[in-house]
Amino acid sequence: MDMDLASNNGSLSYKRKWSETDPQDNKRNKKVDDVGSDGTEDDTEDDTEDDIEDYTEDAIQDGTEDGIENVPGFDDEGSDFEDDDLPWLKTFNVERKDSNGAIIGRCHAKVIDRSPIRHYFYTELEEPSADTAALAFDVFDRWGCLKAELYQHSVKKGTGAWGPELDEGRLLLIETIRIDEGYRRQGHGRALVDQVWERACSAYPDLQYAFAWPICLNDDDIAEKMKDMALNESKLLYQELCLAAQDFFKALGFRRIGSSRWYARTDDPAHPSRSLASSDDYKRPTALDSAPYQEDQKYPYDASMVKGEDEQASYDSKPLGHQIPPRTTILRTDDKNTLEILKARSAVCPFDDPAWKATDNHGNTIMHIVAMDCQVGSLNWLLDQSFALDLKGMRNLEGETPLEALEASLEAHRIKLRYRMLTVPISDKYDGVRNEELLCLLKLKGIKPTSPLQVDRVRFGCTCGDCIGGFLSPRVAFALECQGDIHVQMMDIEYGDHQDGAAWCEHWEEQLVYVRPDVVVNMSTNKNYRQGFCHLFGYVADCLRAKRVPTTTNVMNFVSEFPPVVSNYIKRGGTVAAVVLACYDTAIEQDKNLGDGSHEDLSSEDIEKLPRCRNDGEFAFSRRQYRRLEGLKGDPTYERSTPGPMTGARLMSAIRYAGVSGLLCALDE
Repeated sequence: MDMDLASNNGSLSYKRKWSETDPQDNKRNKKVDDVGSDGTEDDTEDDTEDDIEDYTEDAIQDGTEDGIENVPGFDDEGSDFEDDDLPWLKTFNVERKDSNGAIIGRCHAKVIDRSPIRHYFYTELEEPSADTAALAFDVFDRWGCLKAELYQHSVKKGTGAWGPELDEGRLLLIETIRIDEGYRRQGHGRALVDQVWERACSAYPDLQYAFAWPICLNDDDIAEKMKDMALNESKLLYQELCLAAQDFFKALGFRRIGSSRWYARTDDPAHPSRSLASSDDYKRPTALDSAPYQEDQKYPYDASMVKGEDEQASYDSKPLGHQIPPRTTILRTDDKNTLEILKARSAVCPFDDPAWKATDNHGNTIMHIVAMDCQVGSLNWLLDQSFALDLKGMRNLEGETPLEALEASLEAHRIKLRYRMLTVPISDKYDGVRNEELLCLLKLKGIKPTSPLQVDRVRFGCTCGDCIGGFLSPRVAFALECQGDIHVQMMDIEYGDHQDGAAWCEHWEEQLVYVRPDVVVNMSTNKNYRQGFCHLFGYVADCLRAKRVPTTTNVMNFVSEFPPVVSNYIKRGGTVAAVVLACYDTAIEQDKNLGDGSHEDLSSEDIEKLPRCRNDGEFAFSRRQYRRLEGLKGDPTYERSTPGPMTGARLMSAIRYAGVSGLLCALDE
């Protein structure tokens, strides 16, 4: 952001360049200055529509776009600091003072450098604050790239203004903007946003994007008002203030990212978001911020079928236990009872009755509901009825069909586990969907499986239709294949210093880490054993090229040689798994998100020829499934495949390697 600061009798005069917006936007957003810059209500005036319009006109006096120029008697100060435990994060605190030096406004923001934390993006962003965690899980995938659905899905992409450009670079997260009562509606909030952007850009000249989740901050004055209100009244007030906060940020040029709750802003004049008027921005349905059902709602379900808030709260407060708990359900009734209710309803409600297509407050039909709850019998019954085709194509307010709603629910439970105020990333521990979830997916996809492989591809979330064993995506398999080909050439013992067995073993100790120590000792003195280990890398690559999981049985089917050096290595106690796991390690070290990116640098053209898949980059997940097929217990050496210790880990380090049980041990300490 470029900002001109001109002295004017000891005061500051602001002319924003970064916040240049459509001049009509300030006239459209009549609620912008009806609230404090944090979305809190200003009750010092009678909030009539005329007052709002009059003030908006006053705010753009003297031809300025935002009412910031010529604000006398105010100064800006603040502090910037880094956390030694979180070197990728820098905090910016900006304060607004009146002529007497009293603080009347504050803005709190963070700059996030994704490059050193992509390996543990979710884990790292969970630690600093609830806002950083929400940004990570709502907008980005586990590697810190914009979720594909937010620019590819027909509805969830919103206006389509944002795309993969958000994958790179630092992020400025504006967390709080607070203006004291008596100073609201005077341009101070906008001045604070400008100032924090200027300071962040001064520290990081390559900074391009700012992010905000415009909600009504729960300041004391608002909380005081709400505590005496009825629940519905307080919800309406909160919703109104949130909308006003959205208008405030849109007036600054922020535009919604897809259909999410988040907004972003860039200073690039050529970016599509800069030419998008605020009135044309995607309007996320406000109903999504309230409960999905009404207590007196009869269709698509009634109150007797739905869990109350007290039941959900009771569930959430239970101890986690040493196993990941089952996914929470929407319905109080189980599949059998739901099916009985639906059959009873059909006796009095013809199938052509509009009630069968009724939706709840979130736009969910009864098919959405039973699908997300994975009630197989009820879903089968609905799919057998005459209205099934219509229900399968209906979208809820999130823009999801019943199938997409189920997939979104399963994806959320694949990547994270909520434990009270903590969000635990669990992608690496994924073992596929449960049986009832699998059956619902197969039904909604219309798949009548003809092979176990077809079932496993659905179970493990394959989206390319070509995952080996259902879990090993073409791009992950290619990365492992490349490691096999590279190592069989580089480890050839017939060249140079490799004639010395002990020196050879020392040189390749990283690749030998999964081989039993006694076998390594024998390899240092026996050339055949070294040759067998080396040749197995090539056979593993051959197995992957043939689109087969490189289990011991599959790899040995490709072994055909004399002398039988591979067989000798196996008989001595060597394993195929030791070679495959070594391939995983080096593939991780060379991956663009987990390592140095050299694999993509060398093989980008070949990689682009392969189909994309949800399981791309999921090395730990596919490694876990490979170990399962090989019957291997535990994975104590997995830590060595990480690129060094994670900074600022503390509590979360236990989760990374030991899963939920590690979390519990850390909490007990």
